[in-house]
Amino acid sequence: MPCGARSPSLPALSAEEGAAQIINGNFITMNSTNTTALEYMKEKRDDWQITRFQTLNFEVADIPQGLIEENLVGSGGSGHVYRVTYTNRYNSRTGVVAVKQIRSFGSLDEKLEREFESEARILCNIRHNNIVKLLCCLSSADSKLLVYDYMDNGNLDKWLHGNARNSLAMAWPVHHVPLDWPTRLLVAVGAAQGLCYMHHECSPPIVHRDVKTSNILLDSEFRAKIADFGVARMLVSAGEPNTMSAVAGSFGYMAPEYAYTRKVNEKVDVYSFGVVLLELTTGKKANDGAELGCLAEWARHCYQSGASILDVIDKSIRYAGYPNEIETAFRLGVKCTSILPSPRPTMKNVLQILHKCSERTLRKSRMECSVELEAAPFFLP
Repeated sequence: MPCGARSPSLPALSAEEGAAQIINGNFITMNSTNTTALEYMKEKRDDWQITRFQTLNFEVADIPQGLIEENLVGSGGSGHVYRVTYTNRYNSRTGVVAVKQIRSFGSLDEKLEREFESEARILCNIRHNNIVKLLCCLSSADSKLLVYDYMDNGNLDKWLHGNARNSLAMAWPVHHVPLDWPTRLLVAVGAAQGLCYMHHECSPPIVHRDVKTSNILLDSEFRAKIADFGVARMLVSAGEPNTMSAVAGSFGYMAPEYAYTRKVNEKVDVYSFGVVLLELTTGKKANDGAELGCLAEWARHCYQSGASILDVIDKSIRYAGYPNEIETAFRLGVKCTSILPSPRPTMKNVLQILHKCSERTLRKSRMECSVELEAAPFFLP
C-alpha cells in the first residue's frame, strides 16, 4: 500500500487505573467501593507528582478534578482529551487548559508508557510559537496526564472536513464557514515553520512521524501549532535514516519508504506535510483518492496527466482571486509527496516557497480591500 498503513495516531495519555477506569468516555465506580473516580482523585490529590515546564497559574488539584464527562472534547485509540477550566491563582480570572489522559485498564502498557515519555521528553525542550506548549506533567502510581495550552479553534481537520477527532481543542461547532485562501496559507506557513524548526534548528533533529490535519491545532487567530508528539523521534544525525522498531502514522499521510522499510528521516515529515498542502488546496481528505487509493496518488496523476489545476482546486476557494498562489501550493504538495524521498524538498525550502506565496497573497488581499473601500459609499457623520 503506497500511502502506508493505518496505525494509532493519538499519543499516549493516562487514566486512573482500576479506581478511575473510563469506558466510552464515562467514569464508572470502583469495584470495591461506591466512591466515584472523581471523588477518588480528589482524595488522592496530594499523591500527584508534578513536573513543571512553564510557570503555572493554576493549582495542581484543579486538573484531576476537571476530568469529567462533560469536559470531554475528544477520544482516540489510546485515551481522552479534556477541556479543563481553572481559576487563575494570581488574578482570580478563569483560564482553560487541555489535558491528555492515558486510557489504561490496569497497569500502563509499555507502548503507552513509551509514547507518554516521548511526548514529554521532546516537548519539554521545545520553545516555538508553532508547536503546542506543554505546561506540565502530572503522574501518580497509576495515572499520567499531560497539560497543554488550549486551542480555541480546534484542529485543521475539523475546518477542512468537519470531522470530530481528538485534539487539544474545542468541540466542533454545528455550523462553520469554509476557510478562505489567505487563512489556509497562514495555517500552512505556521505548520511549516514548526516543522522547519524541528528539522533544522533542533539538535538532534526531531521527526514527528504523524503530521496530519488533525495534529495541526489552531489558536484564536488561526495560528497553527504542531501537536501530538507521542511517536516523534530524535534522529541520530541530520538526514541520516533511522530504522524504527515499528511503523507509526496514519493512512494517506505515510511516506512509501517508511511503510515498506521502517526507515525514517526528515523526508517522511515532508511527505506528510505535502499531503496537508494537497488537502488545503483541493479540499479532499488524505485517503480520498478514488481508485488510486489516496490523495497523494490522485494529485500526482492529475498533475502528470496535464489536467487543469483549476479543476482540482477546492470549489470554495477556486474563484477567490488567487489562482496562481493556490496552484503554487498544489504543485508544492505534489513535489513533497514524490514517491522517492530524494526529490522532495527540505522543510526549509518548503517554507521559502510558502513565504513567497504568502507575500503575493497578502498583496492581492490588500489590493482587494483597497478596491472595496474605494467602491464603498462615503457617509458623513
